[in-house]
Amino acid sequence: MNQTNCHSIRDSLVGFLGEEIRVIESEDGCVLVLPSKTLDDRHPAIFVDQRMDDYFLVHDAGKTAAELYAQGVHITDTREEAFSEMAERLGAVFSKGMFQVGCNRADLHQAILAVGQCESLGMWHILGHKPDFSDEPIFSRVERSVRAWNAPYENRVEPRVSVQGGNSKHVFDFVSFPVHVPREVIALKILRPGDDPISKAKEYGYLALDIRATQYEQWPRLAVMTKVETWSKNAREIIQRLSSATIEVETGEEEAVETLIPQKLDEMAA
Repeated sequence: MNQTNCHSIRDSLVGFLGEEIRVIESEDGCVLVLPSKTLDDRHPAIFVDQRMDDYFLVHDAGKTAAELYAQGVHITDTREEAFSEMAERLGAVFSKGMFQVGCNRADLHQAILAVGQCESLGMWHILGHKPDFSDEPIFSRVERSVRAWNAPYENRVEPRVSVQGGNSKHVFDFVSFPVHVPREVIALKILRPGDDPISKAKEYGYLALDIRATQYEQWPRLAVMTKVETWSKNAREIIQRLSSATIEVETGEEEAVETLIPQKLDEMAA
Protein backbone atom coordinates (compact mmCIF):
# COMPACT_ATOMS: atom_id res chain seq x y z
CA MET A 1 0.00 0.00 0.00
CA ASN A 2 1.53 3.32 -1.00
CA GLN A 3 1.98 6.27 1.36
CA THR A 4 -0.78 8.30 -0.28
CA ASN A 5 -3.36 5.64 0.50
CA CYS A 6 -2.14 5.40 4.12
CA HIS A 7 -2.63 9.13 4.61
CA SER A 8 -6.03 8.88 2.99
CA ILE A 9 -7.08 6.13 5.43
CA ARG A 10 -5.80 8.20 8.32
CA ASP A 11 -7.70 11.28 7.19
CA SER A 12 -10.93 9.32 6.71
CA LEU A 13 -10.53 7.71 10.13
CA VAL A 14 -10.03 11.12 11.75
CA GLY A 15 -13.19 12.33 10.03
CA PHE A 16 -15.13 9.26 11.14
CA LEU A 17 -14.04 9.64 14.77
CA GLY A 18 -14.89 13.33 14.71
CA GLU A 19 -18.40 12.62 13.47
CA GLU A 20 -19.00 9.74 15.88
CA ILE A 21 -17.87 11.45 19.10
CA ARG A 22 -20.95 12.89 20.80
CA VAL A 23 -20.70 15.95 23.02
CA ILE A 24 -23.13 16.77 25.82
CA GLU A 25 -22.85 19.96 27.83
CA SER A 26 -22.85 19.60 31.62
CA GLU A 27 -22.95 22.08 34.48
CA ASP A 28 -19.19 21.96 35.05
CA GLY A 29 -18.02 21.27 31.52
CA CYS A 30 -18.94 18.61 29.00
CA VAL A 31 -19.35 14.89 28.46
CA LEU A 32 -17.69 13.16 25.52
CA VAL A 33 -19.21 9.86 24.39
CA LEU A 34 -16.60 7.90 22.43
CA PRO A 35 -17.44 5.64 19.46
CA SER A 36 -15.51 2.68 20.93
CA LYS A 37 -17.40 0.14 23.01
CA THR A 38 -16.92 -1.51 26.36
CA LEU A 39 -17.33 -5.27 26.68
CA ASP A 40 -20.91 -4.85 27.90
CA ASP A 41 -21.81 -2.95 24.71
CA ARG A 42 -21.70 0.57 26.17
CA HIS A 43 -19.89 3.62 24.85
CA PRO A 44 -17.40 5.18 27.29
CA ALA A 45 -18.65 8.52 28.60
CA ILE A 46 -15.83 10.87 29.62
CA PHE A 47 -16.60 13.85 31.84
CA VAL A 48 -14.40 16.92 31.38
CA ASP A 49 -14.75 19.50 34.16
CA GLN A 50 -12.85 22.76 33.88
CA ARG A 51 -11.73 23.71 37.39
CA MET A 52 -9.47 26.66 36.48
CA ASP A 53 -8.42 28.48 33.33
CA ASP A 54 -5.81 25.85 32.52
CA TYR A 55 -6.75 22.94 34.74
CA PHE A 56 -9.24 20.17 33.94
CA LEU A 57 -10.49 17.13 35.80
CA VAL A 58 -11.22 14.28 33.40
CA HIS A 59 -13.13 11.34 34.90
CA ASP A 60 -15.80 8.66 34.45
CA ALA A 61 -18.06 10.04 37.23
CA GLY A 62 -17.77 6.70 39.01
CA LYS A 63 -19.88 4.99 36.34
CA THR A 64 -17.56 1.98 36.04
CA ALA A 65 -17.75 1.34 39.79
CA ALA A 66 -21.51 1.94 39.71
CA GLU A 67 -21.89 -0.64 36.95
CA LEU A 68 -19.93 -3.10 39.05
CA TYR A 69 -22.31 -2.60 41.96
CA ALA A 70 -25.29 -2.96 39.63
CA GLN A 71 -23.93 -6.37 38.61
CA GLY A 72 -23.44 -7.38 42.24
CA VAL A 73 -19.66 -6.99 42.13
CA HIS A 74 -18.17 -5.11 45.09
CA ILE A 75 -15.10 -2.88 45.00
CA THR A 76 -12.98 -4.97 47.34
CA ASP A 77 -9.46 -4.03 48.42
CA THR A 78 -8.11 -6.50 45.85
CA ARG A 79 -10.18 -5.05 43.03
CA GLU A 80 -9.36 -1.49 44.04
CA GLU A 81 -5.66 -2.33 43.84
CA ALA A 82 -6.16 -3.86 40.39
CA PHE A 83 -8.00 -0.76 39.19
CA SER A 84 -5.29 1.49 40.63
CA GLU A 85 -2.50 -0.45 38.94
CA MET A 86 -4.35 -0.53 35.63
CA ALA A 87 -5.10 3.19 35.78
CA GLU A 88 -1.47 4.02 36.58
CA ARG A 89 -0.27 2.07 33.54
CA LEU A 90 -2.69 4.00 31.33
CA GLY A 91 -1.82 7.42 32.74
CA ALA A 92 -4.75 7.86 35.14
CA VAL A 93 -5.59 7.19 38.78
CA PHE A 94 -8.43 5.34 40.49
CA SER A 95 -9.53 7.33 43.53
CA LYS A 96 -12.81 7.65 45.44
CA GLY A 97 -14.46 5.18 43.08
CA MET A 98 -13.55 7.09 39.91
CA PHE A 99 -11.03 6.81 37.11
CA GLN A 100 -9.65 10.32 36.79
CA VAL A 101 -6.86 12.55 35.54
CA GLY A 102 -6.06 16.13 36.49
CA CYS A 103 -4.35 17.93 33.64
CA ASN A 104 -3.78 21.20 31.82
CA ARG A 105 -5.12 21.96 28.35
CA ALA A 106 -2.02 20.64 26.59
CA ASP A 107 -2.56 17.15 28.05
CA LEU A 108 -6.35 17.11 27.77
CA HIS A 109 -6.57 14.75 24.79
CA GLN A 110 -4.28 12.16 26.38
CA ALA A 111 -6.29 12.35 29.60
CA ILE A 112 -9.57 11.73 27.76
CA LEU A 113 -8.15 8.68 26.02
CA ALA A 114 -6.65 7.35 29.26
CA VAL A 115 -9.97 7.51 31.13
CA GLY A 116 -11.76 5.97 28.14
CA GLN A 117 -9.34 3.04 28.14
CA CYS A 118 -9.82 2.59 31.89
CA GLU A 119 -13.58 2.42 31.40
CA SER A 120 -13.27 -0.21 28.69
CA LEU A 121 -10.79 -2.41 30.53
CA GLY A 122 -12.63 -2.03 33.82
CA MET A 123 -15.50 -4.06 32.42
CA TRP A 124 -13.31 -7.17 32.48
CA HIS A 125 -13.96 -7.13 36.22
CA ILE A 126 -17.66 -7.50 35.55
CA LEU A 127 -17.81 -9.98 32.71
CA GLY A 128 -14.95 -12.07 34.08
CA HIS A 129 -16.15 -11.96 37.68
CA LYS A 130 -16.76 -15.21 39.49
CA PRO A 131 -18.16 -15.13 43.02
CA ASP A 132 -15.45 -15.85 45.57
CA PHE A 133 -16.17 -15.74 49.27
CA SER A 134 -12.55 -14.90 50.02
CA ASP A 135 -12.96 -11.74 47.93
CA GLU A 136 -15.88 -10.49 50.01
CA PRO A 137 -15.49 -6.84 51.07
CA ILE A 138 -13.95 -6.45 54.51
CA PHE A 139 -16.82 -4.12 55.46
CA SER A 140 -19.33 -6.96 54.96
CA ARG A 141 -17.25 -9.36 57.01
CA VAL A 142 -16.89 -6.88 59.83
CA GLU A 143 -20.60 -6.03 59.79
CA ARG A 144 -21.55 -9.70 60.00
CA SER A 145 -19.11 -10.17 62.89
CA VAL A 146 -20.32 -7.17 64.88
CA ARG A 147 -23.96 -8.09 64.45
CA ALA A 148 -23.26 -11.71 65.42
CA TRP A 149 -21.54 -10.62 68.63
CA ASN A 150 -23.40 -11.93 71.65
CA ALA A 151 -22.98 -8.91 73.90
CA PRO A 152 -23.37 -9.45 77.67
CA TYR A 153 -26.12 -6.82 77.64
CA GLU A 154 -28.77 -5.57 75.24
CA ASN A 155 -27.23 -3.50 72.48
CA ARG A 156 -27.95 -1.90 69.13
CA VAL A 157 -25.40 -1.84 66.27
CA GLU A 158 -25.46 1.02 63.79
CA PRO A 159 -23.25 1.36 60.68
CA ARG A 160 -21.56 4.53 59.40
CA VAL A 161 -22.10 6.67 62.48
CA SER A 162 -21.11 10.32 61.96
CA VAL A 163 -19.72 12.28 64.92
CA GLN A 164 -18.83 15.96 65.19
CA GLY A 165 -15.35 16.74 66.42
CA GLY A 166 -13.97 20.13 67.34
CA ASN A 167 -13.29 21.03 63.71
CA SER A 168 -14.57 18.26 61.45
CA LYS A 169 -17.07 15.46 61.10
CA HIS A 170 -15.79 11.89 61.35
CA VAL A 171 -17.34 8.51 60.62
CA PHE A 172 -17.04 5.27 62.57
CA ASP A 173 -17.80 2.19 60.49
CA PHE A 174 -19.84 0.56 63.26
CA VAL A 175 -20.94 1.60 66.73
CA SER A 176 -22.43 -0.64 69.41
CA PHE A 177 -24.86 1.31 71.61
CA PRO A 178 -25.99 -0.21 74.94
CA VAL A 179 -29.76 -0.30 75.41
CA HIS A 180 -31.29 0.42 78.82
CA VAL A 181 -28.03 -0.35 80.63
CA PRO A 182 -25.25 1.97 81.85
CA ARG A 183 -22.50 0.47 79.66
CA GLU A 184 -20.00 2.10 77.34
CA VAL A 185 -20.57 2.79 73.67
CA ILE A 186 -17.99 0.91 71.55
CA ALA A 187 -16.85 2.38 68.23
CA LEU A 188 -15.18 0.39 65.45
CA LYS A 189 -13.07 1.78 62.62
CA ILE A 190 -11.78 -0.19 59.62
CA LEU A 191 -8.36 1.07 58.53
CA ARG A 192 -7.01 0.21 55.08
CA PRO A 193 -3.38 1.12 54.31
CA GLY A 194 -3.92 2.46 50.77
CA ASP A 195 -0.83 3.78 49.00
CA ASP A 196 0.50 5.63 52.05
CA PRO A 197 -0.06 3.81 55.38
CA ILE A 198 1.56 6.55 57.47
CA SER A 199 -0.90 9.10 56.07
CA LYS A 200 -3.79 6.78 56.97
CA ALA A 201 -2.42 6.50 60.49
CA LYS A 202 -2.17 10.28 60.76
CA GLU A 203 -5.78 10.62 59.54
CA TYR A 204 -6.82 8.31 62.35
CA GLY A 205 -4.69 10.36 64.71
CA TYR A 206 -6.51 13.51 63.62
CA LEU A 207 -9.84 11.82 64.36
CA ALA A 208 -8.65 10.93 67.87
CA LEU A 209 -7.34 14.45 68.47
CA ASP A 210 -10.39 16.22 67.03
CA ILE A 211 -12.94 14.39 69.19
CA ARG A 212 -11.12 15.19 72.42
CA ALA A 213 -13.23 17.14 74.88
CA THR A 214 -16.38 15.72 73.25
CA GLN A 215 -18.59 12.87 74.43
CA TYR A 216 -17.10 10.69 71.68
CA GLU A 217 -13.67 10.74 73.30
CA GLN A 218 -15.08 8.43 75.96
CA TRP A 219 -16.08 5.76 73.44
CA PRO A 220 -13.62 2.82 73.49
CA ARG A 221 -12.24 2.43 69.96
CA LEU A 222 -11.54 -0.85 68.18
CA ALA A 223 -9.37 -0.43 65.06
CA VAL A 224 -9.40 -3.20 62.45
CA MET A 225 -6.26 -2.92 60.31
CA THR A 226 -6.27 -4.71 56.96
CA LYS A 227 -3.17 -5.77 55.00
CA VAL A 228 -1.18 -5.31 58.17
CA GLU A 229 2.00 -6.57 56.50
CA THR A 230 2.08 -3.35 54.43
CA TRP A 231 1.86 -0.98 57.42
CA SER A 232 5.11 0.47 58.70
CA LYS A 233 6.05 -0.04 62.34
CA ASN A 234 5.56 3.66 63.00
CA ALA A 235 2.06 3.67 61.45
CA ARG A 236 1.03 0.60 63.44
CA GLU A 237 2.28 2.13 66.67
CA ILE A 238 0.27 5.31 66.07
CA ILE A 239 -2.93 3.32 65.65
CA GLN A 240 -2.21 1.05 68.60
CA ARG A 241 -1.50 4.02 70.85
CA LEU A 242 -4.75 5.78 69.91
CA SER A 243 -7.04 2.74 70.17
CA SER A 244 -8.51 0.83 73.07
CA ALA A 245 -7.86 -2.35 71.08
CA THR A 246 -6.68 -3.34 67.60
CA ILE A 247 -7.12 -6.29 65.28
CA GLU A 248 -4.41 -6.77 62.66
CA VAL A 249 -5.31 -8.86 59.61
CA GLU A 250 -2.91 -9.94 56.89
CA THR A 251 -3.85 -10.09 53.21
CA GLY A 252 -5.71 -13.31 52.48
CA GLU A 253 -6.66 -13.80 56.14
CA GLU A 254 -9.68 -11.47 56.14
CA GLU A 255 -12.05 -14.24 57.22
CA ALA A 256 -10.26 -14.25 60.59
CA VAL A 257 -12.08 -11.06 61.61
CA GLU A 258 -15.27 -13.08 62.02
CA THR A 259 -13.69 -14.83 65.00
CA LEU A 260 -11.42 -12.07 66.25
CA ILE A 261 -13.98 -9.26 66.43
CA PRO A 262 -16.46 -10.99 68.79
CA GLN A 263 -13.55 -12.06 70.99
CA LYS A 264 -12.14 -8.54 71.14
CA LEU A 265 -15.54 -7.01 71.81
CA ASP A 266 -16.03 -9.46 74.69
CA GLU A 267 -12.76 -8.21 76.21
CA MET A 268 -13.73 -4.57 75.74
CA ALA A 269 -17.20 -5.08 77.25
CA ALA A 270 -15.96 -7.04 80.26
